Amino acid sequence: MKIGSFRLRALRCLVAGLTVAAAVLTLGVTSALAHSAFIGSTPEPGVHLEQPPAKITIAFTEPLERKLSTVRLVAVDSGERLPVEITAPSSKRLAVVPTGPLRRGAYEVRWHTVSTLDGHALEGSFSFGVQAPAAGGEHSLEQSPLARDGWLRVLARGAMYAALLVFVGALLLDVLLGRERSGSWLVPPDAPDATRLRRRERAVSVELGLVAAAAAAVAALADSADAAGSLSASAISDYLLSGLPGFARLATVVFVLLAALIAARGLRAAAVPAALSLLAVAASGHASSADPRLPTVALDWVHLLAAATWLGGIALVVVVWGPRLGRHSSEVRGYVARRVLPAFGRVALPAFLVVASTGSVSALVQLGHVQALWESPYGRLLLVKIALVGLIAAASYVHALRLRPQLIAANPHPDGRVERRHWRLLRSEPLLGLGVVAAVAFLVAFPLPPRQLGEADEAVAAGPPCDPCPLPRPKKDELAVAEHAGSRLVAGWLRREDGGVAGTLRVLDVDGKPSIEPVRVSGARQSPCGRGCWRFSIDGRPRSVDVSVAEGDRRYVARLAAQWRSGDNARARRLLMRVQRTMSRLRSLREVETVTSGPGSFARTVYRLQGPDRFAYVTNGASRSVVVGRYQWFRGPGQPWGRQRYGGGGPRFRTRSWFRWTPYAQEVRLLRLDRRDGLAELALMDPGTPVWLRLTIDLGTMRASRERMIARAHYMTRRYLAFNEPVSIEPPRR
Repeated sequence: MKIGSFRLRALRCLVAGLTVAAAVLTLGVTSALAHSAFIGSTPEPGVHLEQPPAKITIAFTEPLERKLSTVRLVAVDSGERLPVEITAPSSKRLAVVPTGPLRRGAYEVRWHTVSTLDGHALEGSFSFGVQAPAAGGEHSLEQSPLARDGWLRVLARGAMYAALLVFVGALLLDVLLGRERSGSWLVPPDAPDATRLRRRERAVSVELGLVAAAAAAVAALADSADAAGSLSASAISDYLLSGLPGFARLATVVFVLLAALIAARGLRAAAVPAALSLLAVAASGHASSADPRLPTVALDWVHLLAAATWLGGIALVVVVWGPRLGRHSSEVRGYVARRVLPAFGRVALPAFLVVASTGSVSALVQLGHVQALWESPYGRLLLVKIALVGLIAAASYVHALRLRPQLIAANPHPDGRVERRHWRLLRSEPLLGLGVVAAVAFLVAFPLPPRQLGEADEAVAAGPPCDPCPLPRPKKDELAVAEHAGSRLVAGWLRREDGGVAGTLRVLDVDGKPSIEPVRVSGARQSPCGRGCWRFSIDGRPRSVDVSVAEGDRRYVARLAAQWRSGDNARARRLLMRVQRTMSRLRSLREVETVTSGPGSFARTVYRLQGPDRFAYVTNGASRSVVVGRYQWFRGPGQPWGRQRYGGGGPRFRTRSWFRWTPYAQEVRLLRLDRRDGLAELALMDPGTPVWLRLTIDLGTMRASRERMIARAHYMTRRYLAFNEPVSIEPPRR
């Protein structure tokens, strides 16, 4: 009795210590989990370059494992992989130098990185164009947990977690609850058929240890193949022997195998390497990339130890005693209810409390903010895990605190319905535990927890304040529009909020750099968000947002459209495609184009198009040009006609290619659609070039009647008229 009391006091002290440790670790965790996420590149994703870049640089949030991080440069049109030289200017940057000249066209940069902090691999890509539009306007990041044969990594980790929790739980409970002279807490000396049950207990413990070691080895090899791209000896060595993440995965296998061998000899010392194997698991996961690393890894370790004690103990009871709890074993069921389950209950409740507290903290650290719990796929899967844990806790509460006392107090025989319900609930808990393990395996396979996405944004924001800042792609419920104020380009990202409109403004000079001139948004509350960046909010539903920009001793106003149909993005894109097809089929038209780059500059050009392969224009400066198929004639004021190959010898001109809005339509919004006046307006944006377009459409004919383009130092208006009217364009006579 004295020994039992001492053990109970020691157990209480241990649980109290774990709870205090969890609280201390909670206070000590100041940073979040991360993979090595992309935060920027030069050239920027989606940019349209006039000259090919001599070097491409990519920046990440974390230090990279250089041997395992690669970059490929691919010509989009041909799919050809171009030869490059890859260097690492710093631990968080990769530089790519093409060994040959980049010709006109779109190029895609595909990168694969491995973090030195947590060993997780991540892939992404972005595109840029050389004298041509890029193949997309933003960076693409692989976020699926099943990418690159992820199902194999999920299965391996799921098997490892399931076997490891039961194996380690058995060893920890053996230490915490102690042994009697010829038995254990699970199989006491007076248990029915004790000898056979003790053999099963020993066999289950040892065999699960070997299964866990094998699964850990498969998981380590799968991670190696994902990170290094192969299972060669050199690839495995580069991954497992090059840093803490690899060493931790290797240590997991070694510690589990060592614990299984020691447990096979019946020694309680096996609990030490078993506990260390869970420390290695924590060090090889997301927690290892926190700053500071130690508190977060320790927090995960405590969580895993408590989970092994609680869930592993539940599974162990069912696996060892389950076959003896049949319908005709009332004596055995009564014995388990009186002797085995109460002993486990002394540990189960405290262990569950530690699981819940440490798990809550870890979840907050990984999510970054509570909203991510329902806004992200990662968070929704985490909700499933939380729900399963809650179901296990509820089942434990009902059978342990509500039904079991009735079974024990029954004399002589318990109620059959109560007894069946009790044992069904007990058997259901390991099955629910498998669901928890599967959810954890998927969560670990996610390349980016929500917190990491937020950290990448913070890393971008912490850089030079908008000098230059990559222009973001608007969200689905946002409108991206632009106009000019004098020579300044004013771009807005607008969204509707309760009772008003809010958004962000970027003001750029003629070189595309952030403007330092003061800005005033009419009727708005505004605040700066960096150089050339302003946030604002306006009450009500204004038709436009008027932005006043100072330039010299004058002020100019950019009027941004502020009304749009936010639920009609797909309809807007379909409308754009119809208009583009209609315009490309025209036999002829006249186009009047005016362009300015700011005060004091103006150009006017009148175009005539004749299908299928002719156009001519005349400017307000009396310059003229005629294009017929493969040739172009040009004449300046007072000069004779000259002839050259159109486009420097490229493909012949076709009128159907004149109207090409879709390459710049990375985002399309429907500003208005009015059946009464028969007009619709679309707002288009390409953040890579960058360029903003606004089209006015005649709904009766599905033709564009007006186009407004805003680009750097290029503010243009086009009017389309004289559709399909007779026109004759002939090469000029010398």
